[in-house]
Amino acid sequence: MILSSRAAVALALAAVCAAVTGCSSAADDTASKPSYTADDVKAAYYTAKDAGEGARDYWYDRDFHSHTNYVPPSAIQTCPYVHRSDTPNAPSNVVQPVGGQPVGQFAVEPARATDTSVPYVTQNALVFASTPIADNAMKEVDAGLAGCPGSYAVEGGPPIILGAYRVTSRPLEVFGWKGYVQQLAHTYPPGQDDIYYEDIAIVVLHRANLILYLDLTQKKIVGDRADSADQAKAAMEKALRRLG
Repeated sequence: MILSSRAAVALALAAVCAAVTGCSSAADDTASKPSYTADDVKAAYYTAKDAGEGARDYWYDRDFHSHTNYVPPSAIQTCPYVHRSDTPNAPSNVVQPVGGQPVGQFAVEPARATDTSVPYVTQNALVFASTPIADNAMKEVDAGLAGCPGSYAVEGGPPIILGAYRVTSRPLEVFGWKGYVQQLAHTYPPGQDDIYYEDIAIVVLHRANLILYLDLTQKKIVGDRADSADQAKAAMEKALRRLG
């Protein structure tokens, strides 16, 4: 039997797909569970194994509070550091929906602090008693995001957060989960760090009774293309495939 060129290509792609671990159709990747638990999320989180060689992971100490940029475990960060900025009547940097039970913050980061090839990833999730409650919570988060200015400057505080921030956001849908990705470019004051800038992406997705949060931060050489949004989406996809 002689196959057409189109059929031959289709068969070749099917063979490649069968040979590659994790290859699946769009339908297979579409979420279908009616609800989720904290244990579901913990088992699905993006890990150091996902990040590859040179990464480590750990659970945040619930009793530790960062004074640089404190985000309560039951909150979603919608506009990093804006509360420390020069923005008149600056909005809150977080939204804390009513009724959300935090799963816990899980971090993936470089095993060596000097390694700039492994991004810093922080994850959390809020589990709600029902889908309608989670729907309303996501509306609160969206409203908080809408109030975030497109640019601002932080002139006081720890040196690590000083500088200018440019912010963009766009809707995002992954495997039936809906939300947004917010990307920030953080450049330091002149003379503080003229080589690197921070490329930050925050992905927030909602489905059923769950809101997921993933923050990816990496250092990029000034002039290099920012790709944190693509990397954050890819990291979230790994977690969502396990979550189902």
